[in-house]
Amino acid sequence: MSIVVKNELDPVYEIINLLYLDHYKDWKADTVKELHSYAVDGESFFEKHYKIVEKYQKVFHKNKVTTPQEDYFFQDCGDYTLLLLLALAVEHRQYMDCETLPDRMQLRSFMAYCLSDTDDDAALPDLTDMPSLPDESSIIQFLETTDIKRGEKWQMLELLRTPEEWLAKLFEMINANLPAYQKAIDAVFKPLAQLFKKNSTYSDPKFIKVADAYTEDIVVYAALATPLLQAILYSHGYQGLLNPYLNIGSEKSDGSRATLLRQLKALGDKSKLDILCELKKSRKYNLELSEALGLSPSTMSHHMGSLLSCGFVTVEKKDGKVYYCIQENIIRGFLSELEQLIL
Repeated sequence: MSIVVKNELDPVYEIINLLYLDHYKDWKADTVKELHSYAVDGESFFEKHYKIVEKYQKVFHKNKVTTPQEDYFFQDCGDYTLLLLLALAVEHRQYMDCETLPDRMQLRSFMAYCLSDTDDDAALPDLTDMPSLPDESSIIQFLETTDIKRGEKWQMLELLRTPEEWLAKLFEMINANLPAYQKAIDAVFKPLAQLFKKNSTYSDPKFIKVADAYTEDIVVYAALATPLLQAILYSHGYQGLLNPYLNIGSEKSDGSRATLLRQLKALGDKSKLDILCELKKSRKYNLELSEALGLSPSTMSHHMGSLLSCGFVTVEKKDGKVYYCIQENIIRGFLSELEQLIL
């Protein structure tokens, strides 16, 4: 296992997310709402910490190069499309300045795997173990097996038909906006340097453990366009630069009211409570939980992200699969802290 942590931004990842934010009109309101789910005063946190993100996005918007494909990629961009674009660009970045791209079948298989990934496997499989989509009929049949919304499926169909052409357009869009990205970085240089300094001493053991379980080798970058996100895209990971201010997983937050509120919110959701009850019986991987509880793998992954951040669940790798396990000691500690607080 090799984890390389870079206290720097990844231009490929940042530019795609900046373009996405440029088309996401409600991102501020939704960010505040998401912060409330962490038992944080969303309005105050945004006002105090998000000035750098707003300026970063504003300067990028002012200087960006609008390409013909931008609206197609981002005008009605859903979660699946964004994750697919990120995975495509990040995992094929070695081709960004090359005249030759991976062949159509190879890209189709990779994209189909990304769209159907249940988070059960601990590493990206060999190409021969990924889905094979030789023609349009097989693409349509494959998309019908996913829980992607109907409108987004049409976009996926277009992407899967000629993925090499769309990957070339994606790289063209990224390259065209490298100068705008650099101007945005220059505009927030001082506060960004302070965030890098704070980030250099910050470590989230839960995130590192998840990264350890999911992949053999990974490069982890800092992220500003998604400042609170912790994500793994196969061989690349990203940690938002504002995460230290939430103190997620740090000793400082253990036993605090904020942590208790986050944990109470998790237990107040029926699906998350059902997951914990199922894991009480035995550890399970994502697809097993999905089938047991009647939830889609993507919905299950969303719930697991919350339970992992609360510490109620951890991951273990065995026989090439990632299993979720209940953290009894953390739950007992939560109950003890709650008892001391209200009794």
